[in-house]
Amino acid sequence: MKVFERYFNRNRLPFSPAFSGELSLIVIIPALDEPELFNTLDSLRACRLTNGNVGVIVVLNHAENCHAEVKKRNEAAFQALQDYISATRTPGLEFCAASAFDLPVSESGVGVVRKMAMDAAAWYFYSRRRPDGVIASLDADTLVEANYFEELIGYFEASNVAGVAIHYAHRWDAADRKLQEAIIKYEMYLRYYCWALRYTGHPYGYQCIGSAFACRAADYVAQGGMNKKQAGEDFYFLQKLIATGRFADLTATTVWPSSRISSRTPFGTGQSVRKIMEDGGTLLTYNPAAFRILRTFFEGIPLLFRAEEQTVTDYMQRQPECLCRFLENAAFPQKIREINGNVASLPFFRKRFYDYFNAFRVLKYLNFVHDGYIEKQPVEIAVTELLEACGRMCPGSSRDILSFLRAEDKTTGFFLSL
Repeated sequence: MKVFERYFNRNRLPFSPAFSGELSLIVIIPALDEPELFNTLDSLRACRLTNGNVGVIVVLNHAENCHAEVKKRNEAAFQALQDYISATRTPGLEFCAASAFDLPVSESGVGVVRKMAMDAAAWYFYSRRRPDGVIASLDADTLVEANYFEELIGYFEASNVAGVAIHYAHRWDAADRKLQEAIIKYEMYLRYYCWALRYTGHPYGYQCIGSAFACRAADYVAQGGMNKKQAGEDFYFLQKLIATGRFADLTATTVWPSSRISSRTPFGTGQSVRKIMEDGGTLLTYNPAAFRILRTFFEGIPLLFRAEEQTVTDYMQRQPECLCRFLENAAFPQKIREINGNVASLPFFRKRFYDYFNAFRVLKYLNFVHDGYIEKQPVEIAVTELLEACGRMCPGSSRDILSFLRAEDKTTGFFLSL
């Protein structure tokens, strides 16, 4: 339990959740002026409770510079939430409401609030000496499948994973045609990027969505907890969990995020959907050619284990010009020399290499090569080309392609065959 002690010596506990039972799972929900919150809570109440008790922490929040009307709605929602908790009784399921109102502007992003809730959940499990307790992250506009609780608890009990990415599918039933097309293309992009990364052979090819992941409490604190970024907090935190090598896809249950437009974060689903609509329904993304270059490059990585620096330089210079220039700028030969100086076997070399050439470096590479070397493509063309490269054919509309991607992600059979 020392890892918890070290964590809470460095991180002030925002509040202590007053749960009475012995919980196996805590679901955390940050909420800011969220009209769909009670639909989300009703969705959780409809879940089966067959293998453990569950707690739900909801943190309503706003910044000190928020519009007065937003503050007023948030305060009314907090009172309504307290009334909801008092009026509803579900055996095995407890709710905890917390407010974080008038936060300093610099400390008011969704990362800060997600951290508050996850820290409180971690503290609960620490205080009950339950380091293997599970913390699930959800958003206040997201619905869940009825088996959400039992699949999460069961999966963590049956395996030694540090965390999981949960299968997701955006909802668009109530959206107009333009919004539907925009969210379809955005979700196509998310799935395409993950597929393309796995196609290269990179081990970090997982979805990183704030409403669709869970982790073990001990691993949460061991990795330093959630960060305080105003957006993308989920991506940065999950990269650390993925790097443990104990991360997996959980496809036996599904969460359904909303597809509506939002401007509450500087990027993410809401902003991306807005931009697609503003661009006339077009979404340009990374060209599959950039991923093919990486796939070939990664296939030769074992050749660099215990290799002389000249051998590493020669290998770098044999790559296409765009990748070669990128590696030169990153002092690649020197980095490989450093990695070789700290490993004794090929498996450890691979681990250290991908710790270096991680998801952040892949993004840097992609942005580098699409600035003067390779042109981006419309997402539906990029997806079709990648599928063809993988020996899959999926003709049809964008909606048909997304349905195919969802089905393949649900079974995970495609990735096992790569």
